[in-house]
Amino acid sequence: MLTVYTHALRRRRTSLIWWSIGIAAMAALLAVAYPTVRDNNELDKTFANLPAGVEALLGLSGGNTLTSPAGYLNSQFYANILPVMLLVFGIGLAAWTIAGAEAAGTLELLLANPISRARVALARFAALTTLLAALAAVCIITLAVLAPPYGLNRGLDLGHITAATVAATLLALIFAAVAFAVGATTGNRAAALGTASALAVAGYILQGLAGQVQALHPTQDVNPWHWLIGSDPLRHGLTWQTWLLPAAVTAILIAVSLARRDLR
Repeated sequence: MLTVYTHALRRRRTSLIWWSIGIAAMAALLAVAYPTVRDNNELDKTFANLPAGVEALLGLSGGNTLTSPAGYLNSQFYANILPVMLLVFGIGLAAWTIAGAEAAGTLELLLANPISRARVALARFAALTTLLAALAAVCIITLAVLAPPYGLNRGLDLGHITAATVAATLLALIFAAVAFAVGATTGNRAAALGTASALAVAGYILQGLAGQVQALHPTQDVNPWHWLIGSDPLRHGLTWQTWLLPAAVTAILIAVSLARRDLR
């Protein structure tokens, strides 16, 4: 399993470098731009007129304002940009791990070695998790370095930033696990990409609608986007909604992946 794991990491090391640069650059850009909005009370007045559901979707509920560090990072990064970047990376990689390799004809060559198919699947998903964790670490380090000089550490410490980053990464891991499960079950990379992407987009839209439509409120309990945005880890840290539920759902999806007849 270790050989398969390290091989998967080596195969994606170049893309990891470029994605790390992209995430670090985005986090740095937001940090550098914060002083331009920090004392702009007009922005707070403008965003105060938004519907409650939109405010919640942007992470501006619960006393957060756009000009506060928590409200700024939530609305500009943790409630949208960072999760989307991690989702694109994670879903694309998950679709490749089994279905993509099978379509390319490389999975059979790997499985000709003395290792069970289930271990191959687990090793490759472990590599996916490691790569997502590496991107999260890049984000945390970048903000830890740049938050103090630009005033983003007011009311926030490294623990808050770490909690929000971990929560966004776990959200991406859920939908990556969806792509992994669909790909392992069907052997179809397009189906894996399409299903996971559609569910991620639908969940985000539903999160926005549920904040405004009373009948949709119960859907928030099962919506991974609500586990991230609704729990506001940037202010409250990690809760059972932001780490336990995503971990449980991911474990179930991996179990479904291994239930495929020729992966047991």
